[in-house]
Amino acid sequence: TAVLRDFGVSYQVLDRAGCIAVEPALARVAEKFVGGLRLLGDETGDCNLFTKMLATMASADGVNFLFGRTVTQLATDGERITHAVLADGATLRADAILVALGSYSPLLLNSLGLGLPVYPVKGYSLTLPIENVTAAPVSTVMDERYKIAITRLGDRIRVGGRAELAGYDKSLRPQRRAALEHSLRDLFPGSGDIAAASFWMGLRPMTPDGTPVIGPTRYSNLFLNTGHGTLGWTMACGSGRMIADIISGRRPEIEAADLALARYT
Repeated sequence: TAVLRDFGVSYQVLDRAGCIAVEPALARVAEKFVGGLRLLGDETGDCNLFTKMLATMASADGVNFLFGRTVTQLATDGERITHAVLADGATLRADAILVALGSYSPLLLNSLGLGLPVYPVKGYSLTLPIENVTAAPVSTVMDERYKIAITRLGDRIRVGGRAELAGYDKSLRPQRRAALEHSLRDLFPGSGDIAAASFWMGLRPMTPDGTPVIGPTRYSNLFLNTGHGTLGWTMACGSGRMIADIISGRRPEIEAADLALARYT
């Protein structure tokens, strides 16, 4: 709490009754916890819906999305990117190139000699329909024992967590699902239809220092916005604003030089 206080983050330290007042369903399992830390500025949302609606707004404003196309290579003359090569052999040219491919960013940049230290850390999620509203979470609860987050998304529950170092392996491990199910049953028993849950995974783009890579590269028209780890959507709008300023030659509202790839050299 000292760190939160030093940085002006609003919080409350809650006893058992305080936790139940905020999340009434926890009354069913009151014997399993003694208290909690509530961050008053935190909110919960649907990043999938947000992204789709943002794309709709951008399209209406003239943005052209090329869905279903794969960039396989960035061609360079040594000082700048001349064009992007697509899987079908077509090429695309632009005044500026922004690589924002999450965990896959290093794979595209390797041939350019840019050692981007972003590593995929695998996380797992369950999404299931709510069966009993009174037994479900109101917002988001972090189960610190298992490092698993349980979130209310409308008429669904999202359970997510784990951190697996497995490269780009996308297989779904049953034991990881079992851990998510256990955490949900432990804190919110009877809240959702686990049998109807979708089980999926994602690769978090982690950096050695936990900070994203946002800014220019040694190629004059190549920029990066990647490496956000577990906080991709949390930092998405701020990162977008910052990289837009950098590419446009404007001064970002916060210090940005120490977020660039150059910090690793």
